[in-house]
Amino acid sequence: MKEVILPSYSIGKDSFEAIGKISRLYGNKIVLIHGEKAYKACQDKLNSYIRKFDCKIIKSYLYGKDATYENVDKIVNDGDIKNANMIFAIGGGKCIDTCKVIGDKCNIPVISIPTIASTCAAVTKISIMYTEDHVFKDIYHCKKAPNYCMIDTEVIMNAPMQYLWAGIGDTVAKNVETYFSCRNDEIEYTDELALQVSNLCYDSIVAHATKGYRDAEAKVLSKELETTIQNILVSTGIVSLIINADYNSALAHALFYGLTCRKEIEEKHFHGEVVSYGVLIQLIVDKQIVKLNKTIEFYKTIGLPVCLNDLGISCDDPLEDVLELTIQNKELNHIPYPITKAMIRDAIDYLETKK
Repeated sequence: MKEVILPSYSIGKDSFEAIGKISRLYGNKIVLIHGEKAYKACQDKLNSYIRKFDCKIIKSYLYGKDATYENVDKIVNDGDIKNANMIFAIGGGKCIDTCKVIGDKCNIPVISIPTIASTCAAVTKISIMYTEDHVFKDIYHCKKAPNYCMIDTEVIMNAPMQYLWAGIGDTVAKNVETYFSCRNDEIEYTDELALQVSNLCYDSIVAHATKGYRDAEAKVLSKELETTIQNILVSTGIVSLIINADYNSALAHALFYGLTCRKEIEEKHFHGEVVSYGVLIQLIVDKQIVKLNKTIEFYKTIGLPVCLNDLGISCDDPLEDVLELTIQNKELNHIPYPITKAMIRDAIDYLETKK
């Protein structure tokens, strides 16, 4: 049997009203797992709704600074977590990914509260895990996605702008990579549905994200900003949930994982920012020059990277370590034709001529 479960979520500056509904479903004892800055960003507002619906915070944990199994084990091995009816996962992708693994191991419902719009982690059932040295380790597959997601647009609007910026870049990749990965395959209905949703990740983003981004800068909760937030968090998440796992990523993400071997990438640049650069490289490798030019034009409106220098890397860098890790990455296991280091290097050099 194939089961398809789409994300359940509330959105708006009053999205925490959903606590009344979800507490009736799961119970009123809550454990908060959060990033330090993330919780401060929504603490007063969230706690007022928790009190409104007679829920109780039985313990609060700082998740750590990265999605690691060590951080997961610290909380799983704390006996208090077992007394919770729900885990409220408050923060960005790494915090929420950590919480999803904890919920999976402890069999506790996870309610995600993204305080930034940067990845689709809040509605998906995979967790990107890292070593304690901040290097990509593996992907943990949870039995299910978070049970509910509360998207407070006001909290996200007031977050540092670079997260929304990077989220826009990551969202574009969902369209470009999925169509590439499934090419030449006889796809199923759910794959076709996912591909149609992925069109929002490109067409709607290109149409609305520049204004949405500018409105966030001006602290205006506009329709374009809400649309951009939903595309980053929800459209990408729907694609990830229902498409064949072989089609979820391709070269853009493989190159990202390759680039994380560089300390300056891991420490100074964002996931979606680096992935957005990989999108351009994939389009060049795939000879989609019309879409490449359109994408570069869009990137320039909000300052997404269009050359190596934008990532702090010299165009003369041979990138041998990066290229080797890229072609070994499993995101290239299911693509329509083999990709070599030379093809990627040629694409990087070609992009340098476009800046």
